[in-house]
Amino acid sequence: MSKGAAEVPAETRERILDAAEALFGEVGFEGVSLRDITGRAGANVAAVNYHFGSKEKLVDAVVVRHAVPINDLRLRLLLKSEERHGGAAVPVREILEAFLRPVIEEIMKDPVSQGVFCKFMGRIMSERGYQLPESVKPLFQMMAGRFSKALQKARPELSEQTALWRIHFSFGVMSNTLMNADKLEQISGGRSGAPGMEELLEHIIGFCAAGFGAPEPTGGKVGRK
Repeated sequence: MSKGAAEVPAETRERILDAAEALFGEVGFEGVSLRDITGRAGANVAAVNYHFGSKEKLVDAVVVRHAVPINDLRLRLLLKSEERHGGAAVPVREILEAFLRPVIEEIMKDPVSQGVFCKFMGRIMSERGYQLPESVKPLFQMMAGRFSKALQKARPELSEQTALWRIHFSFGVMSNTLMNADKLEQISGGRSGAPGMEELLEHIIGFCAAGFGAPEPTGGKVGRK
């Protein structure tokens, strides 16, 4: 007798998540059907409905699978830095290390799936209309608040608004680098080299730290009018 949806093992759930992440990265959220996902996962639509309820909830589950460990590690690394400096301001480079390294750590958990993760992250950032799952919004809000305060302590002349936008810019630099590093190698004819993840991280941190050294904008607030 075949197993019912309620008896689908946990391994099936992971196969569905893996298949969904790969397909969403390759095609985009709208271009992928549940049958595409279940076909790649070797599962059935009933299994998707049982574990996730809908394609939208499946997208959220893939996001949560990465967002929670990344943001948890960000907060732990920042706390360690603050404890190490004993109440003094943490240097900007060290704050950026705590903010950006967890993304690299998440990728390097499985180097074989590095390209899949980068493509999926690109879709999350570029697909219009996608909103973060409600379950992770408090974690993101806590992370943004903690990092903006640390950066304002390191650079007291920056407003909270400017600190938040520069964190956002820093994540954009990393995301674009991870998604398009191969394109730079192509258009430069190989002159850009092919640095590994650690070297790329050093380049990104150095570049973004220099951005935090720029003065507070004087021509008006950053953000929506």
